[in-house]
Amino acid sequence: MTFVNIFEEQLFILVNSATYTELKLQVQVGAFVYRFGQYLRELRKQRNLTINQLALYSGVSAALISRIENNQRSNPKPDTLKKLASALKISYEELLLYAGVLSEQPNKATSKPSTLKPVDSTWYERQVPIPVLGSIRAGTPVEMLALNSSEFILVDSYILGNHEGFALEVVGDSMNGDYIFDGDIAIIKFTSNFSPQDICVVAINGEEATLKRVKCQGDICILTPSNPTMEPMVYDATLVHVIGVVVEVRRRFKSR
Repeated sequence: MTFVNIFEEQLFILVNSATYTELKLQVQVGAFVYRFGQYLRELRKQRNLTINQLALYSGVSAALISRIENNQRSNPKPDTLKKLASALKISYEELLLYAGVLSEQPNKATSKPSTLKPVDSTWYERQVPIPVLGSIRAGTPVEMLALNSSEFILVDSYILGNHEGFALEVVGDSMNGDYIFDGDIAIIKFTSNFSPQDICVVAINGEEATLKRVKCQGDICILTPSNPTMEPMVYDATLVHVIGVVVEVRRRFKSR
């Protein structure tokens, strides 16, 4: 079994852990809460109503309406939705649909359609948690990262394609020519497929890791930094294993 196979196996175990599963559930629930809260706010504003006015007309407390709109309350009760629908002059069935109580479109023959479209929550729904596995040297290789992370961050699943993902904190300045700086968080797509233009997470001899562009020629691989003051590193091709490629970089500002 190659080093990459071992890494893939251990990463699979991590992303199928109880912590990861719970985070995915929270994200899915959050997507629903976000969608309905935004929809209710848009609907209220379209009717030129304040929260207090909607509370007065519907009999639903202003505090509860505020919690729903601010994504702090999920699964509003049908009775609450019925009161809101009456005050907002929208069919009860349509509000049930957007609240997730109904899974099908309301009967057009018996319910008045609304011209208001639901808020697009596609971006929110695509968010998936990935583990932050520690740090990686953007310079000379360092001891291989450990797969024992308890920290997760959310990323857009679109950038990962059909691959697993993980994140690493960058240490060093060898990739600053690509505006990747010390302390940045690199989002990695787990794959051994890469092009010379990709910035890769590279394992050296299965024990050290670094962030570089990789070009293999015959029995050697050249690891190239983007910092013009640093020289490329040359290794035997059998010692070089690409674990993944960088698909996004995030900056964390350190508090003083």
